Amino acid sequence: MLIPLSKKSPSVLRDIRKIGVYIGVPGLGDLLFITPLFRELKKQFPGSEVVFIGKFLRGYVRPVFDNCEYMDRFLEFHFYEALNARSLARFVKTIRSEKFDLIVDTQRKLAPSLLLRLGGARFMVSYSSKQIFSDFTVDDSDRASRHTADLSLDLVRALGAMNPDPALEIPLPPSNKEYAAAFLASNGFSEGSRLAGLIPCAGHPSRRWTSEKFAALARRLRDELGCSVICFGSRADKEVIDEIIAATGQGAFCEDFERGSILDSAALMARCSVIVGVDSGPLHVADAAAAPCVGIYGPTLPERFGLIGSRSKTICLYSDCSPCSDPECVHRKCLNQIEVEEVFDAARALIDNSASD
Repeated sequence: MLIPLSKKSPSVLRDIRKIGVYIGVPGLGDLLFITPLFRELKKQFPGSEVVFIGKFLRGYVRPVFDNCEYMDRFLEFHFYEALNARSLARFVKTIRSEKFDLIVDTQRKLAPSLLLRLGGARFMVSYSSKQIFSDFTVDDSDRASRHTADLSLDLVRALGAMNPDPALEIPLPPSNKEYAAAFLASNGFSEGSRLAGLIPCAGHPSRRWTSEKFAALARRLRDELGCSVICFGSRADKEVIDEIIAATGQGAFCEDFERGSILDSAALMARCSVIVGVDSGPLHVADAAAAPCVGIYGPTLPERFGLIGSRSKTICLYSDCSPCSDPECVHRKCLNQIEVEEVFDAARALIDNSASD
C-alpha cells in the first residue's frame, strides 16, 4: 500500500532481517551525526543486515563507513545526479529486488520518499512530507531546538527504541592508532607530551575565527601550558594553516586529513589533550574520537550542530544576526567578538580536568 491508512504499533515489527537506511549525500559531519541511528537499529534488531543507501561525494569520508560496525553494506544512489525516468525506475527496481523488511528514510523530501515507498518494503518509517508514507508515528515536533544527531533518533524511537544514545563515535582500527604513534615519534613527541589540536577552517568561510586569534591562542597554549600544536585541515586550508604555523613559530605542526585516511587524523586527535576548532566536519571527528574539545560557534546553532561529547565546551556569543545562512558573510561579528582569553581559559580547564581524571 502506497499510503498507509493508519499508523502501526512497533509491536508489528517481527522478523526484521534486512533494513535499508536512506541517507542522501552526507558530508563528514552528517555521517557522524547519523551513526547513532545505525547503532540503535543494530541494537533494536540484532542480527539484521543494515544497508546504507546514498552516495559519498568526498572520498575521504568513505573510511568512516567502511570501518563502522553498524553499517553492513553500501547501496549507491544519488537522487539528483541523473534525474530522469529511467534512472528513477531503475532505483525502484533495485529497492524492490533487495526485499527490505524495513526502510528508514532520514530525509525530508517528497520524491525520494515516494520512490522508497514504491520499493515494496514490508514497513517504512519516515518524517518526510508530514509522514504520509510512514507506517509509524514520528514525533519530531520540537526539532528546531534539538541536536541533529538526536533528531534522527526520532525514527528509531518510533520503532520502539527506549532512550537511544545520541553520542557520536568513530572507528579507530589498530593501523590508524599505529599511524598516530609513528607521527608523534617522528616529530619528537614522547609518550607523555601535551598536544593541542587546532581546526581553524571550515567549508564555509563565515564559520572561521581569524588566523591572528588562532595564532595568539597557539602561542599561549605553547608558552603557558607547554603544548605542542598540531593544525588539522585539508589541502584547501593550507594557506590559512601556514599563516598560523608561521605566526606561532617553533612547536607547531600540520596534519592533512586528506593525505590518507580521515581515521589517521581521528587517531591523532584522540591523543590530544585538547582540540580547539570552528564548526566543521573535523571538529565533529575530534568529538567522536572522545577528545576534549572547545567549539567556537557563531553563524551556526550549537543546539543543532554543536559538540556532544562529555568532555567538551562550546563558546558562542549570539549576535543580532545569528543564525546566519550566508556562507560568505564578510563582517562575521558573531565570531569576531569572541576573544582569545575566553577560548584559552576553556582549553586550559579541559586540560586540567583531563589531568585530574
